[in-house]
Amino acid sequence: MDNRYYRHNRRKYSLKVHIVLVTKYRKLLQGSIADDVKQKILDIANTRGYEIIAMETDKDHIHFLLSYDATDRVCDIVKIVKQETTYYLWQKYNSVLSKQYWKKKIFWSDGYFA
Repeated sequence: MDNRYYRHNRRKYSLKVHIVLVTKYRKLLQGSIADDVKQKILDIANTRGYEIIAMETDKDHIHFLLSYDATDRVCDIVKIVKQETTYYLWQKYNSVLSKQYWKKKIFWSDGYFA
């Protein structure tokens, strides 16, 4: 059989999604913040059983191609990534982010592209 597919119980699948997350208002994905976001997404993928195939950042958005299980939903994956990266970044870069986002502790825009 072809090894590009995963098997689990009575399922055979190969699901991949290209996700684009955009920052809210500012161009902050530069330097160490971009590196930390990438590392945090890789950590999330490793703990949840996802596979990051490719990942790249620009000044105000991040692209990543993710392989996931058939029992997971894309909206749940995005929610987990947004929540955990936002919390992590606010813990580490509170002084930088509080100058940019002075009302709420946010980092990502409301939507996403998949």
